[in-house]
Amino acid sequence: MSASAPSGRGGGPLLSLRDFRVHFPVSEGVLFRRKLGLVRAVDGVDLDVESGETLGLVGESGCGKSTLGRGVLQLFEHGVARMSGEVRYGGQDLVKLGSTRRGLRRIRPLRKDLQIIFQDPYASLNPRMNVATIVGEPLRVHGLEKGRAATARVNELLEVVGLSPAMAKRYPHEFSGGQRQRIGIARALAVRPRFIVCDEPISALDVSIQAQVMNLMMDLQERFHLTYLFIAHDLAAVKHISDRIAVMYLGEIVELAAADTVYDEPLHPYTRALISAVPVPDPSSTAGARRIRLSGEVPSPLSPPSGCRFHTRCPIAEARCKAEAPQLRELVPGHRVACHLAEPPG
Repeated sequence: MSASAPSGRGGGPLLSLRDFRVHFPVSEGVLFRRKLGLVRAVDGVDLDVESGETLGLVGESGCGKSTLGRGVLQLFEHGVARMSGEVRYGGQDLVKLGSTRRGLRRIRPLRKDLQIIFQDPYASLNPRMNVATIVGEPLRVHGLEKGRAATARVNELLEVVGLSPAMAKRYPHEFSGGQRQRIGIARALAVRPRFIVCDEPISALDVSIQAQVMNLMMDLQERFHLTYLFIAHDLAAVKHISDRIAVMYLGEIVELAAADTVYDEPLHPYTRALISAVPVPDPSSTAGARRIRLSGEVPSPLSPPSGCRFHTRCPIAEARCKAEAPQLRELVPGHRVACHLAEPPG
């Protein structure tokens, strides 16, 4: 299942995932722990993220989007999640390094390049720290600027994200949700990263603020030559900010193509259903479009269906879909789909 990125702005993949898996052991009992199975949150993902691009990752809640993003950065405590496959950055396999405590220490220098913006700006900022301490903490942890240089760097970052340096001594509770997310963005930028996982960074914000934050992120990407993995469930927002979109279902990538292509010519039945549910400003302009309603619930990642994982809800599933898992194949250049029945457009 290869999903290599096309040659783009940066001239080569910055991050490569091969057969990447994140599984969580499930057990019961207090004294005698009995293993019940594995939650297959991410189950065999292949992706290349091109230097300088924004790769959007979409899907329903619980499909494994955030787990993939956090797994790439090795943010799970040692022993909590079982990771396998490869996540290659800078010639090193982060999964292999993260498998031991000594390896995790070797990952620390790479964390300057690999940062994250969290979903909830209310929960991701320490309420006991003022803004200067929050934004400056990465500088201290990585042994970068100190003293006046650190203060100057914090003030510079606040201005970059549209906040006044005069706010540096305030605490998170004194800010609105949009301002808190700007603080989180400033913190992620502090160590001059190359790659940022944006874990649903606008979903907790008011609609009126979401566009402002997205436009800020796009400006910052251009200014600092950043690469984004933008995770969201809002396809309209993802289309606005992304170069390419990967659609995820139950731990697997089912479609991958340029943003406009995924939106205008979806080939996977699941992607078509997602697109049909996107609200439009003028419903009368799409009066002839049919809303696709999926039956049933998303199966449990503890016991995913055999064959194609979407076949239990797919309106066009056949006997083959229940028995054989489809490969992510390229139907047209740059457009890959994991569906036995998908055909090239036209």
